[in-house]
Amino acid sequence: MEIYFNDSPILDSKFNKSDFVRFIENFPEPICILTLKEGQYPDRFIYANEAAVKLTGMSMEDICLYSWEDMFGIPSDSAFEALSMEHRSKVHKAESSPLKKNLEGKALKVTGHAIELEDGERYLILTIIDVTEHKDTQNKLKKSKREFESLFYQNPDIVFTINPKGNLTNINASGLRILKYSFNEIASMSFRRLIVPKDIQLTTDYFFEVLKGNTAEFEISFFDSEGTILNLDITAVPTILDGEVVEVICVARDITEQIRMEDLLKESEQRYRALFDHNIDPVITFDLKGRFLVVNEATEKILGVTAEELIGKPFLPFIDKHKQKETIANFQKVHSGHPHQYETSLHNQKGEQVLLHITVIPIFTERKLSAVHCIGKDITNIRRNEEKANFMAYHDMLTGLGNQRLFREDLRRIIETQASDKPNSAVLLVDLDRFKFINDYLGHEMGDALLRQVSERLVKVMGLDGTVYRYAGDEFTIIMQGINEHKVLLKAQALISKIGEAFDLDGFEAILTASIGISLFPKHSTDIKGLMRASDHAMYYAKRQGRNNYQIYNAQIEGLSKTDLHMETLLHKALDKQEFVLYYQPQYDAITHKISGIEALLRWNSKDLGMVAPVDFIPLAEETGMIVPIGEWVMREACSQNKEWQRRGLPPVPVSVNLSLRQFYQTDLVEKVELILTETKLDPKYLELEITETIAMQPDIAIRVLNELKSIGVLIAMDDFGTGYSSLNYLRRFPIDHLKIDKAFVQDIQRDEEDRSIIATIIALGHNLNMPVIAEGVETEEQANLLKNYKCDMFQGYLFSRPLPAEMIPDKFK
Repeated sequence: MEIYFNDSPILDSKFNKSDFVRFIENFPEPICILTLKEGQYPDRFIYANEAAVKLTGMSMEDICLYSWEDMFGIPSDSAFEALSMEHRSKVHKAESSPLKKNLEGKALKVTGHAIELEDGERYLILTIIDVTEHKDTQNKLKKSKREFESLFYQNPDIVFTINPKGNLTNINASGLRILKYSFNEIASMSFRRLIVPKDIQLTTDYFFEVLKGNTAEFEISFFDSEGTILNLDITAVPTILDGEVVEVICVARDITEQIRMEDLLKESEQRYRALFDHNIDPVITFDLKGRFLVVNEATEKILGVTAEELIGKPFLPFIDKHKQKETIANFQKVHSGHPHQYETSLHNQKGEQVLLHITVIPIFTERKLSAVHCIGKDITNIRRNEEKANFMAYHDMLTGLGNQRLFREDLRRIIETQASDKPNSAVLLVDLDRFKFINDYLGHEMGDALLRQVSERLVKVMGLDGTVYRYAGDEFTIIMQGINEHKVLLKAQALISKIGEAFDLDGFEAILTASIGISLFPKHSTDIKGLMRASDHAMYYAKRQGRNNYQIYNAQIEGLSKTDLHMETLLHKALDKQEFVLYYQPQYDAITHKISGIEALLRWNSKDLGMVAPVDFIPLAEETGMIVPIGEWVMREACSQNKEWQRRGLPPVPVSVNLSLRQFYQTDLVEKVELILTETKLDPKYLELEITETIAMQPDIAIRVLNELKSIGVLIAMDDFGTGYSSLNYLRRFPIDHLKIDKAFVQDIQRDEEDRSIIATIIALGHNLNMPVIAEGVETEEQANLLKNYKCDMFQGYLFSRPLPAEMIPDKFK
């Protein structure tokens, strides 16, 4: 209770007593009137207005029963002036005062004014004001200051303040230690002097952003006093007074040795209240038993519980049970008086798991540990992203299979740990034949769907016998550990068969095959590079054998692969070097023996290898994609030559050109054919495109492409009929002009009854579908006579003519 006294002049006579009493009675502040003994000593209460009655909780009659000394416990035998000097600004406790009942614990400010009436009587008018709230605010401000200083000076990170001009105004002991400066050296220094040149503009931008009242969080590099670069994670927050930013508080964590820690704590160190209000992370004050004292909005949000529900309750029930013992032990380490950091996890009110990085900081009041500050960083997304990133680093996102990196690590582990007396481990390299055609023609979305289905089949076939990986593009690898060679080959055959079954791509049927190369550890190699090279050679050898098969590595395959590599290099240059030539083999009418058509046959006259047979370089050209430009050259050359023969007066007949599967599925095939016919001025009816039954692997597309080709007027022949994938249903739907019987059936026609039956069936089928039939590889009169008996329409083979250079063809028309 504070007491003030002032002497006042005589009350104006114009102001009568009734007016005075009415004025006092309605005055909003508590007022009491006391008599002054001998005109100067406070004596007895004679009046209290309504506000005083309400404040004291006593009636006016009860108040008037007391004297000054009874009411306030202050002797009344002192002169008025002495009281004024002695008790100004003093607080007196009312141990047995009548005020104790209703005002105990309250802070009262009592001010006295002496007045003198006309009749000479003097009275003391007291005003009594409740200043309890003001006193509480002062105490809270002191407590807030102590807590702020604890956060500032006890923090293990660098904490410093910057004025709006960019100069340092304060820095904690950790900052001086880490940056290796004394306070005098760094005080008033511009923050720009501490920053490496490349980060100055970035930091300046953030500084101005904070001066606008925003919080900033960023990573930059500092120089310490010795020129060493430190990587720091900075949190800068504004200190706002009366709507104006008066300083910037920065917390800088040294992450030089912990740069890979995604859960860096970005302390927002500012005035105690600003730290709580602006921090985007949970900031909590606990008592020493771990009960909530103060929480910020971020804490409420992350826990899903209001501050009112948290205050006074322990934090432990929020922590996941398997983390509670560890978390309590970490929390109690702050009792040593030093900050501590750890990670924990909890479940909020929604049942969601939250992972937190925690920093606990001790709070000292009068050198005694009184509470604990806790700053939490939500690292849930960081940890989940780490898990996701780790999965992505070792898995293929399309199929979910392990990727090349995981394959190599698993294979390395097997190589390092497998005992020498254990059975072989196998590496299978699975390459999808002609997948690029499907991917290019149907689009990547369908291609991806096909790869997913392939991966599912591979996993299903392998079961527990091996692990499947997507190695790259349309290549898969499989590791079979501790297994005998016979079982490896059985699995390889099962894989070939399963992949060969039709795939359903949203109603579209696709046929796919695979070539598999196999190597064994330690039989073929004892390191990853050697095993993969062996599998790769074996896989390419499988492709050379016609695809859709598996091969296990051996030394002979190695030699063939080296030859292929050399040949591939020369093949890429052959077109530019004009090393390709066309030979032409006439086709004869079986009845008239006149030329009814001519087939163009490709030859490679290599300057390095000599004349290379088609069987040696065509599969390689298909595998490398060179068949597309080579095939386009063949078509243009053959059309041009046919036009030249016609110009010279030879009877016009169609020239046949083989169309590879890769060419057939080129999206601009029809446009290319039209362009070549236009350039060479050849009538479309004198160009026949020979396709193989492999196009039936994608029948819906094949029908559309064939119809487009027929629409421009060219002829279509089905080459090597009877050896591939076509069925009667597909053949009936294909717009085919000729069927060609493969020479493999013709060669043994005179000896093999089964071949004769097949030939008879093909010819009958062709005639039923109105398709003339051509027999290839006719070399003897006996073969020709048998074919005539079966009503074959045309012959092609050495019996009638070998393949000839273009200049020798006119003689065959004579």
